[in-house]
Amino acid sequence: MKLKLSVLFTALIAIGAVACKQKEAADTQSTGTRRNASIPDSVLVDVKTAKHYVKNYAPHAGYVDQTEEDVRARRPKKPDTRCVWFSKQRLQEMLNQLDEENGDGVRFYMITYDNKYDTTEVAKTPYPEKKYWGYNTLLMVSTREVKDNGNTLHYDYYTNDFVKHSDARQKRPGFIITFVPENRGELCPPPANCAEVGATLLDN
Repeated sequence: MKLKLSVLFTALIAIGAVACKQKEAADTQSTGTRRNASIPDSVLVDVKTAKHYVKNYAPHAGYVDQTEEDVRARRPKKPDTRCVWFSKQRLQEMLNQLDEENGDGVRFYMITYDNKYDTTEVAKTPYPEKKYWGYNTLLMVSTREVKDNGNTLHYDYYTNDFVKHSDARQKRPGFIITFVPENRGELCPPPANCAEVGATLLDN
């Protein structure tokens, strides 16, 4: 009897080990890599909930302020930005800079472009075309950990001045970054149908 129980117990352990291996292999196959164990389950959101939250934001996003020209032409209001895309390269460059400068993270500011720009002053114009004027977007700012009366703060740091490092190369410490116009599909809307640029959580 003891031998049978021992064999049964050993078999159960073996089955459990195989099941774990199969699950691990399935996780690896479905995602290309194992899910990062540092991401707690408490922050994971299923697709249905994610779409629900995205939909909740729609009335808060509102509409782009109309210009006098829009009002005169009786153009319909344009729904404001609902999502912003950044390239992997841009994000990696920011992470590399944070590592070099002992930064601890990135703060995302919600911002809105002006409704009108002087197109003769290219340096002050975020886009040569008007389709993004007046829309919301995100601004990313580098942060450093700062201790204040026992509290840990994530303090914005940046400068517009060039400084010389010991390697004689010039770098701009910290950053204030928005998305770059040469990458397509950065903001959505526009276009009106965000699914066309891959924003699958938006129901247009």
